[in-house]
Amino acid sequence: MKKQWKRLLIAALSSSSVFAVTWYWYQSSDHRISSHGNEKPLAYVGKVVEDIQRRPASRLLWQLVNTGEPLYNGEAIRTSERGEVRIQFVDSDRYLDLEPESLIVIKKSEGEIALDLMEGSLFVNAKAGGAEAGAPGLVLNSANGKVDLSQASASLSKGRGNSVDVQVLEGKASIKGNDGQSKDLTSTSSEIRILTPSPAKPIAMDAESLQPIPFQWQGFPSNTQVSLWVGPSRKLLKEFVKAPLNQNQTMASLPFGRHYWKLVATSKEGKVVAESPIYKTEVVARYAPTVVFPTADAEIPATTTPFDMTFKWQKGDDTRQTTLEVWSDANLKNKVTSQSFSKEESFVVPALKPGTYYWRMSSYYTDSDKPVLGKVQKFAVKPAEQVKLEPPPLVPVQVNFTIPETQVTQYYVESPRLGLSWKVDKADQVSLWRVKLMEENADPTTASSVEVKDTKLTTPVTKPGRYIASIEALNKDGQVLGTTTSQTLTVAPLPLLQAPDFVPAEGQLQASMDGRSQLEWSKIEGAKEYWLTISKDGKQLKRSKYTNNTTALKNLLPGEYEVQVSATDSYGRSSEPGPVRKLLVPDKSNVRAPTLKKIKVN
Repeated sequence: MKKQWKRLLIAALSSSSVFAVTWYWYQSSDHRISSHGNEKPLAYVGKVVEDIQRRPASRLLWQLVNTGEPLYNGEAIRTSERGEVRIQFVDSDRYLDLEPESLIVIKKSEGEIALDLMEGSLFVNAKAGGAEAGAPGLVLNSANGKVDLSQASASLSKGRGNSVDVQVLEGKASIKGNDGQSKDLTSTSSEIRILTPSPAKPIAMDAESLQPIPFQWQGFPSNTQVSLWVGPSRKLLKEFVKAPLNQNQTMASLPFGRHYWKLVATSKEGKVVAESPIYKTEVVARYAPTVVFPTADAEIPATTTPFDMTFKWQKGDDTRQTTLEVWSDANLKNKVTSQSFSKEESFVVPALKPGTYYWRMSSYYTDSDKPVLGKVQKFAVKPAEQVKLEPPPLVPVQVNFTIPETQVTQYYVESPRLGLSWKVDKADQVSLWRVKLMEENADPTTASSVEVKDTKLTTPVTKPGRYIASIEALNKDGQVLGTTTSQTLTVAPLPLLQAPDFVPAEGQLQASMDGRSQLEWSKIEGAKEYWLTISKDGKQLKRSKYTNNTTALKNLLPGEYEVQVSATDSYGRSSEPGPVRKLLVPDKSNVRAPTLKKIKVN
């Protein structure tokens, strides 16, 4: 017994020392990574979609990366099955977009930035910043040599073996082979040329009027029928639409979002004779500015003649320019003013005479040269002598939203609805509240009006989308004592929970030698319970419910099993099942057989 305790003590000391050394090494290396001294970063992490991981040059462990973090020499970046990330290079406007299931290493040597595409695909936009003074060169290392991308926009994909497919979309690029000779790369990889849409630019569409997208091309053999293949990734392309025989254009209605596509030409016998490379195009929703004042068909009492009219609006976050146009006739021929703004959200048009005017707001976005035109609305300026001044409210009150100011996006499960609440400084003076609600960019005359006595309201809406709400405080005589400014909020369906992942994330799960299988999966925020499914050879054996993210399985016979876990939220909605993982139950045990010490025979 004494020897056994001695062995346990030695084992505990050994394990503790190994843990201490490992922890010290991890902390020291993490400190070295976080403090790069005077080293200048090569790039910064831009927009991140799903989970993105980085691995510094001096570490073996992968870490999650977030927007705004710097990237240094020798770092590797990889994306998950649905992950995407934009990497913005310093000292220029150049950037690259890393697509799902991709891995890249960024290095700097001899005054240039080198990219090593280990797997997957990416898009490089270096043409915009290629000519900037002081910007380092941008090259791609490949098996055939070094590709100079400093003045090009190109799509890169890792092919079979060590080959890299380079599609130059704009600008120029060259490759320097292992023999030291340089060769210019053409703007396309074959005789097939895409005229529209441009693979290097997103397609901006009016959010209220989604239009078909024209696809035009050149270079396919005659007497062939060209079809457009579209999908959510490079591996999941399906035939979407066919162009007539010998035609070099077609129209396709694509929803908002990111799409991968290619063109395939077939003969009359249905045999594929040519196809284009795979391109990525994003269809982006654009909105006109939200009109705040004046509202449609409003009658503005002029206190003086002529009258200085103030226009107010709200612009989108990525709007680079808004334009205000005012006309004095319904045919929009006599323009009173046309002004453009970069940051302003109000403007005063001076010296308007009494009459009816028409006006419109338009938005220009950074990635499009075409404006998104708002609706033409009208208002009337009444002469000063015709203005009948109403007596001011006896006790003005101040009304402020508490929702949606603290809850811009509201989610629903079964049917779309929104909730509003507000506060007032003199509640004893208010007898009734009038709530006005309308869809964004809708005709203000279609706004619905509801009167309530409480300072909150929950009401159903017809569909998900963006809405504009305002509140008026009324006294017992129906006089308006105060009103809120218009607020914009979004109603959207509550997203499903993400699928849990087993821990560890990679490798095969294995039971211990005593046959006990300890399983753990990632904890999902908002999950009420988890469902674990156990199968073998494609046949489901058991499906169990758990309220936590761990379990211990017993009584499994030796062999290989498939396990899968999903999460259920408080509304009973199940997430997509997580990836199937293998669970190995060994046919050996660490339980030692008893040993006979002494046999006594009577």
